[in-house]
Amino acid sequence: MKTVVNSVVELPPVVVNGTSVSSVRGLPLVAVSGAAASKVPYTVNICGGLPFPLGNFSEARFGRRTVVLCCLLKIASMGTAAAFSPNFAAFCVFRFMTGMGICGLVINDLCLTMEWIPKKYLVIVPVFQGTCLTLGQIILPGVAYVITDWRWLQLALSLPYFIFSILAWWVPESYRWLALKNRPQEALQNLNRVARINGKKDETFVTLEMLTRENEKSSTSSNPTPFDLFRTPGMRKVTICLSLSWFSSSFCFFALAMDVQRFGFSLYLVQLIFGCTEIPLRILSTVTVTYIGRRFSVSFYLILAGILILCNLAFPTDLILLQLSVTCLAKGFLGSSLVCAYPYTAELFPTVLR
Repeated sequence: MKTVVNSVVELPPVVVNGTSVSSVRGLPLVAVSGAAASKVPYTVNICGGLPFPLGNFSEARFGRRTVVLCCLLKIASMGTAAAFSPNFAAFCVFRFMTGMGICGLVINDLCLTMEWIPKKYLVIVPVFQGTCLTLGQIILPGVAYVITDWRWLQLALSLPYFIFSILAWWVPESYRWLALKNRPQEALQNLNRVARINGKKDETFVTLEMLTRENEKSSTSSNPTPFDLFRTPGMRKVTICLSLSWFSSSFCFFALAMDVQRFGFSLYLVQLIFGCTEIPLRILSTVTVTYIGRRFSVSFYLILAGILILCNLAFPTDLILLQLSVTCLAKGFLGSSLVCAYPYTAELFPTVLR
């Protein structure tokens, strides 16, 4: 029977077969089976990203830079509030809100970055940002190993976002979004500002007339809605195929990431191995997406990950090292598929729907 523990408890180290909850001390929790309870905060954090695709259309009204700033402040404030949660339910609510902020940050940050980066670097940017996510996964086990109290760990991971939000004020708003919103003068100012930063002070490549023509050619709807993704047969086909690709990659990726306890090793060590394994695969994805193609890369890594997951089911349970190796590779290929899907998706959809 499930019992609720209202007081703060000291948690033992993680043991296999669900006999413990977490290696981080002091988390108020619902005393269910250890494996299930330890996955609840992570699951809540992931589910926080589910409502964001609908709210993501707010960037069409307020701009990408504004949404990025709001997401950074949301992660910082909700993460800090989670550190002072009086009970497990409040902790889950704050982590849910944090997950919404993280999802919005990843999507809009990448979109804003790709609109300011020259075309020859468009492929490298999402791969580089995906590598930064992997580096964060590598650093996290070390931070969690040093800061064992969960409240201090939560603060250590949340407070830097206040600094990031200050730094984000320096980032200019997307000139394409400004042009689509009939604000060509501000778009031209941002372009000239970036040109000065790049050392091109005396050269002018863009005029108000050029921005106006680009706006007339690319603007299909001043207020895009989710239904625009299914308005034409071609757009419906692209949307459905890419949605299935994103769903399968994300579903399997997080399923593997949440099932690390079954190996019986330290959580810190397994997370570190997962992160280190993805680094060479990120480099490989850069090569394939640049020289072979986007569609091939996404499909290739998805197929490889599916084969490895099916093979893993056939391995005996006592071959833990083999299962861990295959799981690391499958998770790495899924991550590479997600990274390759970013530029592929951005290039297939128009700016107003991106």
